[in-house]
Amino acid sequence: MSRDPLSMSEDELIATEIAESEARSERLREHLKTSERLNEYYIQIVAELRASLDEIEQRDQAS
Repeated sequence: MSRDPLSMSEDELIATEIAESEARSERLREHLKTSERLNEYYIQIVAELRASLDEIEQRDQAS
């Protein structure tokens, strides 16, 4: 549990702010990695869907 900022020294406040900032940065990096993986997955799925549609279209034209 965090302490009351009014009872902390300037050095403690700075250290706390740095730690919290680093924690936020790490969470953002993890979110970015997750977003990048999802984006890659969606790009792959769209490519597969387009290929399937092209295949269906070619079969229909051959019929």
